[in-house]
Amino acid sequence: MRLPARVLVILVACAFIVVAFRSAGSKAYAPQQPIAFSHVVHAGDDNLSCDMCHGTARRAPFAGIAPVERCMRCHRFVIPENPEIVKLRGFWDAEEPIPWIKVYVLPRLVHFNHEAHTRARVQCEICHGPVQRMERVARVTDLTMGWCVGCHRARGASDDCLVCHY
Repeated sequence: MRLPARVLVILVACAFIVVAFRSAGSKAYAPQQPIAFSHVVHAGDDNLSCDMCHGTARRAPFAGIAPVERCMRCHRFVIPENPEIVKLRGFWDAEEPIPWIKVYVLPRLVHFNHEAHTRARVQCEICHGPVQRMERVARVTDLTMGWCVGCHRARGASDDCLVCHY
């Protein structure tokens, strides 16, 4: 049975409205992390660069996360009795990595390369927002294909499909 064009248009419009209202009312994804790491303190107050913790972003496809050892270089001495630092020390003592929850996850068919974007001098804030003002990191951009293509076009970067889908 084939729906009349008018009914089909109404159904599509209703679906669009439902999706728009759900998106408008939703909060940015900001998962509770195993340690309440404050970007306000580290990236804001202490002015640590992103690559202090995400050091492989300059030389690899993935930004990476600092190993517990790097955190403990300072936190053996800096506020060691803070409850969150006590949690950190627990991972250190157990010789376990901190099980951080990813905030941004791209589909497997997308091959994003942090190194290429770092070389092109794309600032971290373009995709990740002002993390130096975030107590808990939240997803501030949707990183959809349309968003990325728009950014590429605005910067004069290639928008060839094979740049990201190879």
